[in-house]
Amino acid sequence: MLGFSSTQSRTLHLTWIAFFLTFVAWFNMAPFNTTIINQLGLTQTEVNILMICNVVLTIPARIVIGSLTDQYGPQKVFSGLLLFSGLVCIAFSLCKSFEGLLITRLLMGIVGGGFVVGIKMIAEWFPHNKMGLAQGIYAGWGNFGAAAAAFSLPLIALPFSIDIGWRIATAFSGVLCIIWGYVYFRFCPDIPERSHGFEMAIHGTIKVYSRKDLLLQSLVLLPIYGSLALFVWKLAGHPFTLIPSSLSWLLISGLLGIFAIQVIRCWQINLPDIKQANPDYEKYSFSQIAILSMVYSLTFGSELAIVSIFPQFLETTFSLSVGMAGMLGASYAFMNLIARPGGGWASDRFGRKQILILLVLCGMVTHGLIGEINSTWQLPNAIALVLIGSIFFKAGNGACFAAVPLVKKSLTGQLAGLTGAYGSVGAVCFLTLYSFVSPQEFFKIIAAYAFLVFLALLFLKPFPSPQK
Repeated sequence: MLGFSSTQSRTLHLTWIAFFLTFVAWFNMAPFNTTIINQLGLTQTEVNILMICNVVLTIPARIVIGSLTDQYGPQKVFSGLLLFSGLVCIAFSLCKSFEGLLITRLLMGIVGGGFVVGIKMIAEWFPHNKMGLAQGIYAGWGNFGAAAAAFSLPLIALPFSIDIGWRIATAFSGVLCIIWGYVYFRFCPDIPERSHGFEMAIHGTIKVYSRKDLLLQSLVLLPIYGSLALFVWKLAGHPFTLIPSSLSWLLISGLLGIFAIQVIRCWQINLPDIKQANPDYEKYSFSQIAILSMVYSLTFGSELAIVSIFPQFLETTFSLSVGMAGMLGASYAFMNLIARPGGGWASDRFGRKQILILLVLCGMVTHGLIGEINSTWQLPNAIALVLIGSIFFKAGNGACFAAVPLVKKSLTGQLAGLTGAYGSVGAVCFLTLYSFVSPQEFFKIIAAYAFLVFLALLFLKPFPSPQK
């Protein structure tokens, strides 16, 4: 298929299905937001909190899982994550209180870290000139799990009563994850010549080769801890109190302390090597990852946020049923099937930087227009605009991760983990902003941030020709 060997094709298909199922599990709550509100007596504010919980632990999870993948290999890590995902889904389906929902959605955020495992698996099995297309197929078809959850889970729940249907549907997604965890472990081995010599860097420190990159890495860690602090702040009375103010300040102080320790450790580990002479072939520019992380915080962060709120936005704006809103809401993520692989292919064919700039600019314009949608619009026109807008950011995801494995292949897991974590940083920030502004203002904020990312992309250094 597409010039891939049989082994490459098998690895690709087994891996994107694994990623697909983790996304079905990760977003199995979104189609049932209003159902859960009615059945468990929750408020809209509590559901907003749950949506943020769903992505907040993905931030550290992607960094840690990236390091675990470099150390132990994608086969073992992905299989274990699928098993964990299935158990959390079943626990979520049994919840009868807001506190139970909150804990399980926090744990489900860890499942979102599975993305970086497949990035490593594909990077090991595919050459540079096929990297963009292969990564695009993996991530695009896998990301479609969010859309599949939106339109399939309500259909699974339909034959059952309202109070139990959503529980059966979410538990079913967990059972599928457990089954595929066994399949993946049994039939998707790591590349035979994979090196086991990478450092086990759960502390998040990535090897760099200059003082400038060392300082930049320290700065790049700040938004990661800042987004976690933002989540704690929101739980402490914004808009209502879930934890005492004293505890929130203690947690925020703890996060600041961990950030400081991590920065110090980063300097302690890297500074001795920087002072030594290193061969040129070992060196890379960390600014490349910093800029690509900004891109992903926009393209994927906005996707996570919009997938979480779009079915409910359609339901309230156009007075649709839950099932219809879920199916139409899936339209935003639906284009992942072709747009993300298309972005990777275009990046392979026409150049990484040029394609990223084009896609971010087009996404900026279309999401600004999406911010004009209201109840006076014709529903088909609104859906068509959303489909067009989704293409550019989905393709941007593919183009972004066509470039990440080319920065430093031996550090692919860690670099993909950091870049992927920024996708969740973006989601936490966007969803937090959504709780304070109207949906129209929310989409315009995304467009404004896209302009800042465009400016950053102007400083992205060219990558080697993918045709070489």
